[in-house]
Amino acid sequence: MSIRYFATNRDNENLGRNESRDKRIKLQRGGYHFVDMHAYMSHYLAEVENETIPASANVVDSQTEVMDNYLANPRIGNVVVCVHGFNVKFHEAQTWFSILTDSMRHTSSLQDDLITDPLDGGKDQKKLRAKSVKPGSLTAFIGFSWPSNGNVFSYNSDQTEAIRSATSLANLIARLRLLPNQPSINLLCHSMGNFLVCHMLRQLVNQEILPQPSLTRPEQTQYFDDLEKRIHRLSQSEAKSNHWKDLFFVDRYIMLAPDIERRHVSKCIEDPSTLHTNQEQASYVGPFYSGLWHLVGEAHNFYSRFDTALALSNIEKDARKIAIGAKSMLDNLTFNLLDFLQRNPDQKWEQRLGATQQPINAPGNLHSHNAVEISGREINHSDYIDSHEIVTAIADILTSPVKRK
Repeated sequence: MSIRYFATNRDNENLGRNESRDKRIKLQRGGYHFVDMHAYMSHYLAEVENETIPASANVVDSQTEVMDNYLANPRIGNVVVCVHGFNVKFHEAQTWFSILTDSMRHTSSLQDDLITDPLDGGKDQKKLRAKSVKPGSLTAFIGFSWPSNGNVFSYNSDQTEAIRSATSLANLIARLRLLPNQPSINLLCHSMGNFLVCHMLRQLVNQEILPQPSLTRPEQTQYFDDLEKRIHRLSQSEAKSNHWKDLFFVDRYIMLAPDIERRHVSKCIEDPSTLHTNQEQASYVGPFYSGLWHLVGEAHNFYSRFDTALALSNIEKDARKIAIGAKSMLDNLTFNLLDFLQRNPDQKWEQRLGATQQPINAPGNLHSHNAVEISGREINHSDYIDSHEIVTAIADILTSPVKRK
């Protein structure tokens, strides 16, 4: 079955235009809204129109339909949020992740414990109601779709949209954190979707944004203290205690072909013996290092050196390449004033995580997996969902206890 519900901040300018004021407020709360993908795909396949979301597909009362009647079910112990990457239209996101979940139904770790569609009297709905199913044994999937343009020439604008979507995703995760069954929260992201998530984690840990979970029921206020703990940096004592498992904003974070530069998750320590102490001094801390370490239980990077699509990630830097290439000709005229172009580390075009393993000085909770070695064949940018071995490895991670060094 396909993933039934996607949260999205797409098409916000038309959101609730023909609805009553109360319904419009419900839809716009948090900067995202839920879409019933069965209704949306009916619209798309009939009209072949992917720029707008029909009103009939919007879930107006998502608290009841998505949260209370689905994700808050006591039989659900894991919630997985799937985030797509660059150059992906809404219907393509639904298709890509639904192929992935279809493949996961054939893994020994998930099989019948995977839930994607709680409606229409299907197998998933029956499992959510079955008394024989143990509490916390099911893994539920939803999606998050941000406004990528679905155009290979829109790399720069897609990066901007990804950064702008960080608050909406944080609000969604905060809302999931308030579920009464308290499931583990997992992120499963492809390509530039990881750029979005890492910016979200950076903004949270630097307190640039504060997630608004959109409380709709008074009894949920009891979880606010718990949420506040999860969006702050772990202290040294907390990181070493036995209760750190309850302190993360995201329990497991799986990166598929992440479009993130390796140095952005690096930390260069002046004296390695002071690592993770109050005396620690660093000459460089990548913008994503702290968010990954303090807000995520464990992160997993699936990479392939045969990923040709990630080479496109350098397109946005072509202008600077040209400037650096012209430097030798201009040196005599500018008295070497262009040296800053060559010496700026952000312009070294470091390899992406999706093409290679994490650097040695990445956070200790970040682990890399060679997709080529796992699958036994060359893996390109979108091939991960078609490899039984890779999908099995992902399913094993999602169903295993969180581990940290």
